[in-house]
Amino acid sequence: MFYSFYDYNIIIANKIILINRIIFAIKDFTVSFYEVKKIKKLLFKGPYFPSHDQNLMKSEGDLGAAREDFLKNRFTNVDFLLKSRYDWMNEYLKEGMKIIEVGAGSGLSELYLNQKPLITDAVDNPWVDKYVDATKMDFEDSSLDIIIASHTIHHFYNPAMFFFECERVLKKGGKIVISEIHTSFFMRFLLTAMRHEGYSYDIDIFNLKSIVNDKRDLWSANCAVPEILFENKNDFENYFTNLTIDLKEYCEFSIFPLSGGVTAKTPMPRLPIFVLKCFNFLDKILVKLSPRIFALGMRVVISKK
Repeated sequence: MFYSFYDYNIIIANKIILINRIIFAIKDFTVSFYEVKKIKKLLFKGPYFPSHDQNLMKSEGDLGAAREDFLKNRFTNVDFLLKSRYDWMNEYLKEGMKIIEVGAGSGLSELYLNQKPLITDAVDNPWVDKYVDATKMDFEDSSLDIIIASHTIHHFYNPAMFFFECERVLKKGGKIVISEIHTSFFMRFLLTAMRHEGYSYDIDIFNLKSIVNDKRDLWSANCAVPEILFENKNDFENYFTNLTIDLKEYCEFSIFPLSGGVTAKTPMPRLPIFVLKCFNFLDKILVKLSPRIFALGMRVVISKK
């Protein structure tokens, strides 16, 4: 059979398309298999989602009461925890930068940061500088230097939308500075024991159509989200092609439960600073030995290319 030059081009093009489809299919299968293997848990493996009325901690979601109580009493345990969550961020904050904090909650970050961020939240509280939906930010392209997100990403109904928005609004070289929960063994145990928030690894986090929390409920939470997002650097950077993970380190063990909670509360005795420092020293050793068992938190810094 005789083929023209045009026919050969069509045949070659079809074969290239077929080969590419096979390569992507193999890649998708490999990545999916790898991710399932990486996040498989032996105990407290979920999915686990308690209802709000099952929560054994008090005052869930009452940001006003949490802020008022802290500013009035400056409870040492919470003060120590918040300082550890924000103080390390100061390394990245420089004078003259345009800095915002998303999902700022009770808005206490300004007590610990050397450069005051624009306090934003999806709740229009009196201490909030600007109402901002972090998945659809009201900022111009390439206009921000730093976006701070402290223990808020696991509440977003679609975290992928947030990171694509960060790609849009950050300047080149701008950073997302993140303090988040880590679903280690002890975190999953505490969440289950206190019925505070839930977790599930059965989600497609790298998908703009994937809804991982209830959009209508700002206190809906999937605490597995940060672990899934940042577990594999290549997966994150392959999906968010303009972002790169510069830092990921694990932190916190006893100082988190000893705080009694930042917003939702459980009773704890006020501890002296030197006692909290001793606990924190032991925390660092345990987290270093086995983050998958002990680490209740993580610190992540992401840059825009």
